[in-house]
Amino acid sequence: MRSVKGVAAGAAVVGMLVTGCGAEGRAGDPVEASASVPVLPSDGPYIEGELGGCFLPETDVGVEPMRVSGAALELPAIRFSPPADQETSAVLVMLHQTDGDRCGWGDFAILAAHQGVAGLSFDLCGYGAAECGIKDVDDPVPQVRAALSEVEKEWPGKPVVLVGASMGGSQTVRAVAAGLDVDGWVDLSGPSRWGGVDLAAVADRVRTPGLIVISEDTDGPEEAAAARALAEATSSKFVPAEAGHGWDLVVEEGRLSTIGQQVVAYAVR
Repeated sequence: MRSVKGVAAGAAVVGMLVTGCGAEGRAGDPVEASASVPVLPSDGPYIEGELGGCFLPETDVGVEPMRVSGAALELPAIRFSPPADQETSAVLVMLHQTDGDRCGWGDFAILAAHQGVAGLSFDLCGYGAAECGIKDVDDPVPQVRAALSEVEKEWPGKPVVLVGASMGGSQTVRAVAAGLDVDGWVDLSGPSRWGGVDLAAVADRVRTPGLIVISEDTDGPEEAAAARALAEATSSKFVPAEAGHGWDLVVEEGRLSTIGQQVVAYAVR
């Protein structure tokens, strides 16, 4: 397990997490409101060049295209760096859902970077412009391992948290169950079965507690019950959401939702 660093910086970030109607911390504790919550511009200007099709707003967060490379892997990616005057306190490695690619994490990643949490999103095999020659394109392990290698080059020694939305949530659980070395993980609406693997069957291999979020109204009572059972089996925090699925849970009206704030607070704990 990595040693978690930057605790003081993390505490400062947690104190900044807010919403207009209050918020909860990573363990459900209240977070004091503040007027400093960043809100994304809704009408541009947008980042141009290779990322022009992502429609990511220009802010003082560093947003750069890059590639995650590994054995038989070339995965287009995006690096999100906090503003120049902020220290990086943690790093999120983000796995997307089926109706998107590396671009879909953009709003959340920019908002998280404003709170000092860097990020890396990448096209999973079979999506976007990913080039994959691995035997099993549904196996998240070689893909996540390659992404973690890039993170270590860019932000050495920083705490790293995997965050997955829908399909990416299930793949996140599979990756940590396989023993990849991270400081934490977040499953947003991950189906209880993906790529032929029942998450319940690998739960006993998960050694690091995570954060599991799902909406029963959106995903149904069976998936919600499976998510709660997975949280219990992995000693993870279970967060029931009122509505929403995947990355829609973490951003609302151009700012971090309450759940988005909890994810950021979990990363810097």
